[in-house]
This record gives sequence, structure tokens and C-alpha cells, in this order.
Amino acid sequence: MRRLTFIVLVFVCTFATSAYARSMEEERFMCLALNALARTQCKTPLDYSYIGKQRADIYIFNSFYGAKYTDFYCKIGQGEIQIMSKNKLFRRSVPYYIDDKECGVIEYFPASCTNKHVIRCCFPKSEKELKADKEAEFWERPIPDLLKEDQKEALEKLHESQNKTVKSSETMQE
Repeated sequence: MRRLTFIVLVFVCTFATSAYARSMEEERFMCLALNALARTQCKTPLDYSYIGKQRADIYIFNSFYGAKYTDFYCKIGQGEIQIMSKNKLFRRSVPYYIDDKECGVIEYFPASCTNKHVIRCCFPKSEKELKADKEAEFWERPIPDLLKEDQKEALEKLHESQNKTVKSSETMQE
């Protein structure tokens, strides 16, 4: 009986975690919604708590606003994020676009905020893309720097081998 209960529990936990897993596109849209909300109120994304989703394209966040905690609804549309508070006292519309690297970009700078950097929400890179980036970075470096690194590695290996021979000859004399 215990085995059956354990198997059912494992199955339910596995199913529940897979049901709550988000797609990469959902992650990007959630990132865009959260950062747009933070930018409109001149706060950081860490000031907001994710509450959940209402329908496929509306994300709900909660934060302290107007002397109390308020829910904010962020609807992702085609090229626009509409933000509204629960009792509709706060309304904003923030434009965004998807660039050639499949990143969501927000270039929205309210006059009241001092934070003026562009917001980018991208898909996480795969192992293959990280390796390609590393190779591209290697080939963009100047040749004298590469030669200096090779020389340094060769000298370190030479010193290590010399230290090993000195230590082995010391032990033989004893």
C-alpha cells in the first residue's frame, strides 16, 4: 500500500511541475510586462510580486501603490503592453518590439524617472549558442594577445615540468 501511495505521489508531483512549467515565449512576455510596469512607476522589478495569469496574455503583479498594496494587470498586445491597476486609478500603455535576435525591447523613458536604459528581455541561450559566442569572441581578439596567452601557458607548463624533475631528483638522493 505504501508503494502504491508513493508511486501516485511521485506521478502527481511530476505532472504538477510539468503543468506549471512556462514556455520561453511566456517567460519573455512576463519579463516585458514586469519591466514595463516597473518603468512606468520608476521602481525596480524586485518591488513587484508575481500573482498569476488571467487568460493567456494578462499577467497580474502586486506592489505597494497609493498607501496600500494594489494588483496590476499587464496585458501583452501586438507591440504594446497595457497596464492597469485593479481599481483603474493607474493606466499606462508602453510600446515594445521584438528585435532581430528575438529579444523583446522596451524603449520607454518617463520624464519623472532617472533610469534611462533600454530594457531587453531575451530567450536564454542554448549550449550550442554559448559555444558559438565563445568561438566568435576568440576569433575577434587580436593575434598578439593570443600569442601572449600561448607563451604564458607554455612557460607555466615548462616551470611545472622543471619543478617535477627537481622534486623527483631530491627524493632519489634521500
